[in-house]
Amino acid sequence: MWVIRIVIVLSALFFCVCVKITDEEYALMPEIFHLDDFDRCLMLGKDALYCTVQMQLAPIRNSTSSRVWAIIQKIISNPKNYRHDWLRHGICVPLSCPDMANDILNYIDNETSLMDAIDRCYSSKLQSLGLQSSVMEMHCETEKPFYDIDNYDIAVAICFIVLIITVLCASFYEGFARYKSKAYYRRITSTKRGRIIACFSIPKNWDRLKANSSDPNAEPLKCINGLRFYTIVLVVMAHTSMVGFLTYASNPKFGETMTSDPINMLFVNGSYSIQLFMIISSWLLCYNFFLVFEKQPKFKLGYILYAFIHRYIRLSVPLLAVIAFNATWLQHINRGPLWDKVVGTEYRNCRKNWWVNLLYINNYYDVKNMCMLQTWYLAADTQLFVLSLVVLAIIWNHKNRAPIILGTFLGVGLAVPVIVNYVNDYNILLRQYPENLYKIMLEVPEWLYMTIPGHTNISGFAIGLIVGYVIYKYRNRKLFTRTHHHVLWWVTTFGLPLTVVYVGIPLYDDEYVATPFGAALYVSLGKAAYGLGMGVACFGLSQNVGWLLRDAVMLPPLQVLGRLTYCIYLVHVALIRIRSGQARSKSYLTVHTFAIQSCGDLILGYVIGLVLCLFVEMPTSALQKLMMPKLKKDSKNVNDLQMQNGDNDKVVETNI
Repeated sequence: MWVIRIVIVLSALFFCVCVKITDEEYALMPEIFHLDDFDRCLMLGKDALYCTVQMQLAPIRNSTSSRVWAIIQKIISNPKNYRHDWLRHGICVPLSCPDMANDILNYIDNETSLMDAIDRCYSSKLQSLGLQSSVMEMHCETEKPFYDIDNYDIAVAICFIVLIITVLCASFYEGFARYKSKAYYRRITSTKRGRIIACFSIPKNWDRLKANSSDPNAEPLKCINGLRFYTIVLVVMAHTSMVGFLTYASNPKFGETMTSDPINMLFVNGSYSIQLFMIISSWLLCYNFFLVFEKQPKFKLGYILYAFIHRYIRLSVPLLAVIAFNATWLQHINRGPLWDKVVGTEYRNCRKNWWVNLLYINNYYDVKNMCMLQTWYLAADTQLFVLSLVVLAIIWNHKNRAPIILGTFLGVGLAVPVIVNYVNDYNILLRQYPENLYKIMLEVPEWLYMTIPGHTNISGFAIGLIVGYVIYKYRNRKLFTRTHHHVLWWVTTFGLPLTVVYVGIPLYDDEYVATPFGAALYVSLGKAAYGLGMGVACFGLSQNVGWLLRDAVMLPPLQVLGRLTYCIYLVHVALIRIRSGQARSKSYLTVHTFAIQSCGDLILGYVIGLVLCLFVEMPTSALQKLMMPKLKKDSKNVNDLQMQNGDNDKVVETNI
């Protein structure tokens, strides 16, 4: 029955998108994206003027009805399509508008006159179609760089140079000592100066990165790095695709019809995948919390403060390094017709709101100008980390009521999205329509107020806490002892997440209208169902269930690759922006194109992420252990409640 309904829905989608507007009619419309030759334009020297403009189309006043305008009105009535009444063109002004060529220098200094002249130029070109244009937005460049190197750029460059020299000198110092006797090596690395120098040594930090834990309590956690690796692959693919829609497409119909293809639903409705990071984070926190404090008679509030400070430093130093680069030298790497839109926006946002990221409130404050858009997750994760510590402290004081407290926390996590979605009458889906993606979801209320806030993601964290608690309680007991247990695990692990993703097929139907309460209920339960499937998967893997799937997440190389996910998460979007922003031509968007680009972005992300890890993240964690003041009483237990990669630490600082 469901199969028949899905087929009907797909047929309806195909009819709506493809039959209402024929290919012949589609071809009559002006191309919404166009790029003149950027490099050729700059060769014109002092007469070079390249402008990227967004123009509003309208029918010519006092003219007979325009057939093209009627087609445009018809196609823009469906939100699944681009706004074909908005032209986004990159034009070499002296070549595309020859009438302006003799007065370029005056236009460079007078933006209003330039906009009026481009209006006249394009209106004359569109006159035969019964259309006229009006410039809405414009960014122009000449032969000179748009941004000059300033004092902030120089200061950051000096800091990076000092860091590089420090790491290289420390690496040679500690590395050469390895070729001496063991006694000599221990002697120089046992002094305070030697220990500090060793914190910056690349060979030493590489050893820490590769280290495996010998703690038997870490056995249930060995699958985590594999899960991290596969999740970061999905994240990079999603961001590669999203930034791809920031560029100019040569085949805009791909974006307009992608919601009709069930295969694309993994991308279109795949934003739930971030729930796995939420679950891993809270799972690790809960599991290690009980391991560390199971023999302690008291729990002090100071432990929460200490754990937060420890986590804050470890997360913030690598984050600050990437923000510093994005706010300074990112803009100077290259140029291109789309460079300011794709890269310049990130540069300006980081100049403006760098401090918001360091307070981890960027998912609430000035979200539309967020620096490093992907770091909304870090903010939400940090907020929920603190909230979860409070919940765990309550559980510690009422151990016999742990299931009730965790169940209540989950109930709150389920109720909050229902209330927020219902009160504000938000959509049932985070609509991945081309115009939304072109604006990287910054004007979509479902993304701003339902996806990125911490309070709407409580359910994922609550499920992770439950998973961590169950794994802790049954760490020495096998629960999957019968065949039907394994079958149920497989069905739940794949069935729930795939159902949540593919139920989006009928929900994307033009004719489907959800009630406010139905939409609110789906938004909450869909996220929770996906999280439950992932939580069951994590629990089963910790109990050695999964056959080939467990082997896939336990591969030895993934133990190192998984530990690099935090650094990759920080740097990969900037790399994608650089690649996309320096493009000189329109992009041909296909699933295969995104797949190929994702592979390149992932590989380069790992290379740069490894550099960030060895030069910043690992030295920070080593210095922190060495120099951060410890509480006199129970200092060992407090310090064990930290989470970081390698070095045989019990706990992992961040879930990515």
